[in-house]
Amino acid sequence: MWTLEIGTTHPDINGNDISPARVHRISVDNLDEIIENSVASLCAQIDWSPLVDDTTAPYVSETIPDNGDTETNIGTDVFITIKDMLPSAGIDLSNMKVFLNNGTQTFDITSEIDVVGDPYEYELRWSPPLRVYDRYE
Repeated sequence: MWTLEIGTTHPDINGNDISPARVHRISVDNLDEIIENSVASLCAQIDWSPLVDDTTAPYVSETIPDNGDTETNIGTDVFITIKDMLPSAGIDLSNMKVFLNNGTQTFDITSEIDVVGDPYEYELRWSPPLRVYDRYE
């Protein structure tokens, strides 16, 4: 039999300590639910104010190939890392659009982008579906 004790150092809405939650008779089957409910109960007691608007935009922390490159090998894939500094709401990719401009034409490649990471740091990965090695005039 397992026992879970989960607590916080944050004060409650009156500035008092919050007692840790203790749960008995935990099993592998209900562990996730027990943790979720215990954390929700603790969070409901915390004074979260003052909440402030998240006005800082996410930023690009790394690009491969480097933005300064004027020419890139045709075999190179593209990686872009975007981050959002805490405390923040995180990065919302629901309306993300990714465009590729080859100097002549702009292409929407959003559907070809693979995204890995979490709301505070995502890596966008793009591998060109077709690599043309010869050019005919």
